[in-house]
Amino acid sequence: MKEMTPLERVVATIKRETPDRVPVILYFQSAAQFAAVRDDYTWQELLSNPTKLYKNVLQQHEVYGADNFFLPLDFRVDGEAFGSKCEYLLKCGGGARMPVVTQFAIQSKEEIDDLEVPDPKKAGRCPVILETIGKLSKKYGNKVPIVGFVNSPPDVATDVIKGHYSTVLPMMATDKPAMHKLLGKIAQFEVEFGKAMLAAGAHALATVGGGFNNLTIGPDQFREFVAKYQAQIVKGVAAPYCFHQCQNATPFMEDMVATGAGAIAFHELVDLKWAKEKFGSKVILAGNIGVSESNSVMYGGTPADVEAATKKAIEIGKPGGMFWLSAGCEVHHALPEQNIYALIKSAKKYGAY
Repeated sequence: MKEMTPLERVVATIKRETPDRVPVILYFQSAAQFAAVRDDYTWQELLSNPTKLYKNVLQQHEVYGADNFFLPLDFRVDGEAFGSKCEYLLKCGGGARMPVVTQFAIQSKEEIDDLEVPDPKKAGRCPVILETIGKLSKKYGNKVPIVGFVNSPPDVATDVIKGHYSTVLPMMATDKPAMHKLLGKIAQFEVEFGKAMLAAGAHALATVGGGFNNLTIGPDQFREFVAKYQAQIVKGVAAPYCFHQCQNATPFMEDMVATGAGAIAFHELVDLKWAKEKFGSKVILAGNIGVSESNSVMYGGTPADVEAATKKAIEIGKPGGMFWLSAGCEVHHALPEQNIYALIKSAKKYGAY
């Protein structure tokens, strides 16, 4: 089969057609750290300057060889758009710091009514993301998928209201109307931000359900407070959408698929064989080489270990198509860089149809 461009490869899977090989789709979150250190950028410089951000994101495809570009590289953009303030306090290697919320947009649930839905073309760092997507589109818009990012509404809520998870989790049990009001405003913003990214040149959108996982909530809460709003965003943006859920998403997979997302990405704790057998004909599966735990193959293994794990995942996911090779979560700064290369090279070695 003729070699496809990354965009052609991914589009083929979306259309339920056979690509030339399995696409490699990665959430390059803090793996940008390697490039930032090489370029001598702090995270604050990187995340607030579209020229520097563009240069960094280019390396996802040009240096590592992934089949996608992924933005925005951190999870605070949405909360900042609502008015929360961040400082760069979280060390992630090389002396750089990532942003954490130090001043919340609202101090209590009584202020939710007055919380305004921001304009993503003007609010916070959203314009930096939009300009960076525009730059990527000019160079690679017809060759490589550009994936914008909207954070999961409950996780955004923890960046908007004072108290973080210690406020939001109890609200899910003690004041559901207030919780739904806040999540509704956030989902409205996410739809508009998603549309703005698509208009700027993004081909698709992705999200991550982080703190609201099997360790913190049950299936009923996931359905009511997570999946419900993901489905609203999927419908609102009307574009290819990848929904990643952290930790063991096995109890939530039915509801994830029911959101209408075109692709489901999941942690290494989910059995890929089980997911393929149960959902492989319904939705694109993106998984799930281990990155999160200290004993995971991407974190603690050798390049040879990564190659073996990649080969096994491809053998399970490849038949029938509708499979993207991905890591079980974000490709983060603590992973040995040689293992990132090994993952992508191994996909090209074993992924041909």
